[in-house]
Amino acid sequence: MTIRIIACLDCKFEQGVPFVVKGIEFENLQIMGKPEELAEQYYKQGADEICFLDITATIESRKTMSNALKKASKRVFVPLTAGGGIKTIEDAKKLFKSGADRVTINSAAIKRPELISEI
Repeated sequence: MTIRIIACLDCKFEQGVPFVVKGIEFENLQIMGKPEELAEQYYKQGADEICFLDITATIESRKTMSNALKKASKRVFVPLTAGGGIKTIEDAKKLFKSGADRVTINSAAIKRPELISEI
């Protein structure tokens, strides 16, 4: 068995800017910092992979945070996973072009399971 450390960064937009947030059951969210900066810290501490989850993208009907992913991909050199707001193959392609090695899909896959095969 191989042990891998995967850091998951729950992100939320505040005034158009993505921030990593921490809360309990997605309530009383506190801003912890910028996604690319915290990703770099986890990378330097030995994380094997970093996952960016835009926790409000679907609820707010917006695309996930490709710009933050681009910034992080220039600072960290481990696999990056991104999720939140992915509804189409074009959404996934944008994240792959922004530096994601993987995407994670939830709400859209429940509504349209064939999206998984398409991606």
